[in-house]
Amino acid sequence: MIAYARAPNELGLLANQGDSDHANPVDQEINGRPRKDAPDGSARGADLDQRHTFVLMAYGDSPFLSGCLESLRTQSLASTVVVTTSTPSRFIESAAKAHGAELIVNSCRKGIAADWNFALTTTRARYVTLAHQDDIYLPLFLERTLELFSLPSDRAMCFTGYQEVDDLGRRLSSKISRVKHFLEWATLGSARLPQWIRLRAFLSFGDPLACSSVTFDRQKLGEFAFSSDFSCNLDWDAWLRLLDGGHLFVRSPERLVGRRHNPLTATSRSIRDGTRRREDLLLFRRVWPRPISDVLALAYTAGY
Repeated sequence: MIAYARAPNELGLLANQGDSDHANPVDQEINGRPRKDAPDGSARGADLDQRHTFVLMAYGDSPFLSGCLESLRTQSLASTVVVTTSTPSRFIESAAKAHGAELIVNSCRKGIAADWNFALTTTRARYVTLAHQDDIYLPLFLERTLELFSLPSDRAMCFTGYQEVDDLGRRLSSKISRVKHFLEWATLGSARLPQWIRLRAFLSFGDPLACSSVTFDRQKLGEFAFSSDFSCNLDWDAWLRLLDGGHLFVRSPERLVGRRHNPLTATSRSIRDGTRRREDLLLFRRVWPRPISDVLALAYTAGY
């Protein structure tokens, strides 16, 4: 089924397949069994139910879309999977249908931030993972994420470690990924409930937090939205704003997402056209005084 919707206000490493017959513990708590309801419009705060939903953000005709959907469907815990797009096509429609995912079309094309905000608020689920079509999710991703949200804390989002992979899902190790893994180890160690100062340090030397590994607790987010001021680093900007606004994050050091970097990804395009370099400089200058910020930005771009 395809649903067309107007955008809300502006505010994509496979391992052995998990047992998809296990119910999401959050769904069990509320309903006694996993919910598979179709999304029914934007909701916030008290309107949210207690389930989890993967919202896969499709753009163009990615050859990795089907693989990402398959990895979401073979999680060790069952969850609803929805596909959103502002670039509808027969390719996306066929992939969603083949994997039993509802396709919701955002009829307002206003850029990547608008697409991400639409995806975040298009269901009534409290817990939302914005899945990236080029990435793949290990079977334990959702199970580990919900376990972390069940800890006695008041955290607005959860993220996991990631592994860079090639087009076939095989492990890679690039210079930039090694640097990011080192930053994560040096600042966060094995902490699952890192303190503010450690999270701030983690985000002060670049953006090692993989956006595709993030699951949001929308009940804690309030009126948060991704900023249209950024087209590449909107995730880094979002993490800094959330952190500076008093929100903390829960985290699994396990590498539960396979991330691709190739000429087809949005990140690769932003590097080629210079957008990434400009936005990196803006955010380094937010975190550090000049000239330290400019030196760090220059060193960071050398790793592209």
